[in-house]
Amino acid sequence: MPETIIYQDNHVTVTTREVAADGASCLISDIIDTMVAGGTGVEEKVFLSLIVIFGIGVALVGLLLNDNGELCLGLGLAVVTALVLCGKCQLRLATTNGRTTILVHRDIRYIRRVRDAIEEAMAASQSLSREGDALPQ
Repeated sequence: MPETIIYQDNHVTVTTREVAADGASCLISDIIDTMVAGGTGVEEKVFLSLIVIFGIGVALVGLLLNDNGELCLGLGLAVVTALVLCGKCQLRLATTNGRTTILVHRDIRYIRRVRDAIEEAMAASQSLSREGDALPQ
């Protein structure tokens, strides 16, 4: 049975046999489940950006009123929210050997695209193994 490439870019290769990402690899047959952790989608980024703008506004009002508490509150809110906004997301695999993080990236859409390719490879691998189990009559 030939190995088929499901997805490939500069960092990740997903085939019907294995997934390789930035030097780490895992056999498709060893993968039990895929999970995306962290990261923010478009809607969350818009919402978090509004919170950053609100925090900056609170800090400016605190600066204008000479209120150090309000200034610190606004800056703290803006900085913490910006850190969450810029956080990276991870693609984790549950394998027969335990859990492992296979890929870390800022773009959750990219992570989801790779996850979908891995799940497609898992389905293709399972259907091929079922076909191979059938004995000729």
